[in-house]
Amino acid sequence: MRGRSFLAYAISISVLEQVLLLLVLLVVLPYAGIVVPSWVVISSVAILATISIVLTRLNLRTLGLKVTRSPDVGVRARVVKALTPRGYVRVGGELWPATSESGVVLEGEEVRVLRMEGLRLIVGPLDDTERDV
Repeated sequence: MRGRSFLAYAISISVLEQVLLLLVLLVVLPYAGIVVPSWVVISSVAILATISIVLTRLNLRTLGLKVTRSPDVGVRARVVKALTPRGYVRVGGELWPATSESGVVLEGEEVRVLRMEGLRLIVGPLDDTERDV
């Protein structure tokens, strides 16, 4: 869900939440014999509306984020969670989901980034000459 469709979804959910809150405060509680002061109704609706607006803006901002820099092909990575064949590697201080092309790779071993598929790194073993460096 991107941009406008998310905004439409968020607005419709927020309106539904507001209607349900008003229904409870103005119909259900008085029917049960509980009188709710008008300042409680107004405050509750205002607080819920504010929270909805803030969260919607944060979500829209997050949806617009892109990966700023992906690891270059050929760089070394350290396995953080064993690749069986999927796991996690650390490249330059960042944690990345990874898949091993060479089977199981244990935690702590170093691998080489071969390519990227979406946001997942495809990694392979280091050459024998690189292991000692």
